[in-house]
Order: sequence, then C-alpha cells, then structure tokens
Amino acid sequence: MIVGSDTPALRSELVDAIHHNGLSSWAEDTATGTLDNGERGPVAAVVKATCHRIRTSNEEERDRLLRLLGDAGVPVAAVSVSDQRHTLEIDVAPADAPRATAALEGDGFRTSYSFGPGALESMWRTGDSQVLTRDGAATTVVQLRWRQRRGGRLRRLFGPSRADWDAVALPTWLWWGYSVVRPVRFLAERLGLRSDDHSALEPFLVTPRSLVEPLLEVASVGTDDVVFDFGSGDGRFVVAAATASGCRSIGVEQSPELCAVAVERAAAAGVADRVRIVNGDAAEIDLSDVTVVVLFLPMVVAARVVDDLRMRLRPGARIVLHEQSSLSRSITPPDDVCAVIVDDAVTVAHRWTVGA
Repeated sequence: MIVGSDTPALRSELVDAIHHNGLSSWAEDTATGTLDNGERGPVAAVVKATCHRIRTSNEEERDRLLRLLGDAGVPVAAVSVSDQRHTLEIDVAPADAPRATAALEGDGFRTSYSFGPGALESMWRTGDSQVLTRDGAATTVVQLRWRQRRGGRLRRLFGPSRADWDAVALPTWLWWGYSVVRPVRFLAERLGLRSDDHSALEPFLVTPRSLVEPLLEVASVGTDDVVFDFGSGDGRFVVAAATASGCRSIGVEQSPELCAVAVERAAAAGVADRVRIVNGDAAEIDLSDVTVVVLFLPMVVAARVVDDLRMRLRPGARIVLHEQSSLSRSITPPDDVCAVIVDDAVTVAHRWTVGA
C-alpha cells in the first residue's frame, strides 16, 4: 500500500501521473530507466502491479459484457478499458443504444436518470452517451457511447442535455420540444427561479473497499473523532471508520434504499451504537460536533461543498476529498495532497484542516 510518499518530488510525480491518467506509463518509464530509478524503483513496482490488476479486472468484465451484449443482439463497434479506473467505454450504433442499455440494466447496472418517454426519445436522438454503474467492491462504470461528439461549442450551447430532460416531462411525439426547453431553463436559472445544481451528485459512486482504511489514515481518524460522510451510500466508510478506530460516524444519504443497506451493515458489524445514518440533505445537518468529513464527489459539486464546509466546521476539523481528477481551480487549495495506491484501486486524497 502506498499513501503518498516521504519525498515531495516523488509525491508530486505520483499525483500528477494519476491526474493525467498516466500512472501506468510513469511506472513503465521508471522501470525502463527513462526516469531516474533510485527510490522510485520499489514504488514503480507496486504501481505497475496495481495497474495490471485493474486492467485485468476490466478486461474480464469487458469480455463478459461483450458476451452479454452479443446475446442481446447488440453489435459493439469498439470497447476500451482503463488501467487506472474501474471503467469501460463501449461504442454501439445509435439504433442499438436502447437495447444495449436494457441489457446492461438487466445485468445489474443502473442509469442515473428517471426520464419520461419524451426525454428518453430526445436522448437517443440527440445525445451521444450515458453512464451506467454497478456497485461491488468498487463501482464499475460503463460509458455507453452511440454517437461521436459533433457540433462542438454550438452543440453544447443549443443541444438538449441532462438538465433539460430532467426539467420537464414531454410525451414521446414531442421529443423535439427539448430544444425549446433549453433556453427557457437557462432563463429560469439566471432569474433564480430554478436551481442550477440539478443532478450534480449523479451517478452515485462508492469508495472502493480497499481505499477505506488508507483514507482514514489520511484523515488521521482517532477514537475521539466524529466522522461525517457526505453521500454515504451503502455506509461502508462510516462503518469502517467506527470499526477501525472506535470513533462515532454520521452518514447522510438521499436514497432510502441505500440508507437501509447502511443500517444493516452497521448492525452486522456491531457498531450500530456508534453509527448514525440519516436519510436527507447534508446541507441541513448540524456539523458542530463533526471533526472529519470525507468526500467522494464530482468536481462540479466539490468546489462548492469544500468551501462551505470550511465555513461550517470547527477549527482543527479535517476535510478529505478523494478523486482521480484534478481539483477545480475554484476550490481553495488543500493543505496536503497525496497519492493513495492499494492492490486494486488508485486515488488522490486532498486534505484541508480548518483554521490551519
């Protein structure tokens, strides 16, 4: 397991490699002598093994899904896998996208939307991709693509998007109406009549099990801490925190189904007395006793949440955000950044200490 590095230069290299999806290349360059080996050698060996495990797992899932889609009569034009994320990109023809989605949903994958018939028709006709996820030890992500992105900036400005399909339910025959919905939605958001943070928390991704304890180490969680998980999902993080350190934990989740799973998980682990699961909005929770907050959120949300938490938490509280992507420039720079690399998962942990 690697959590950061004692050497600032090596730590920076690892973080940068993860941010640019180049961790495997960094390890290969080190092994072949392109980079000065030195202390990098043992680290590169661990990194190379982790990337190999992730790619192998993704390739096995790729082969399984190709058989699944083949049985459903869906030809696959192309498929690619990552050696850094549990992610697959699958390309199909536009006419096959609905059948491919149905086959994946039948296999336990879920979409992050609940569109009406008109919105679905508009998505199939004018969209180009969607994300489906399935939870396990880590969340497997499938980026299903059925059309090359086209039109550039004009398409992004005028073509219907997820926010428009969420905004209003239209019948199938009126699918073209979402081109009209778009400017109306923009105007409503500008006038403050509608929130502009629609669907920002989706799709839901769980923290891989193998990353939980290393992230607790990054957060320096101890017995006297109160850990808060923003979007706690199935409760794995808050339960692991209570189990490993004896701390109290609070998990807030909007899905009643996931809350029920989290409550059962806490009871099974024997920490129900130290774990509180709340079905609701994290913005409405009293954080006066919270000393550690853990976040695994899309960057579009994280930028707003981190600065809000820094205002609400007591001095000395720690905020840990983990994500492979680079931080948005709008986020206050963290006090510490480190690479977290375990047997089958990779992330970058960003830590803020309130009042530091």
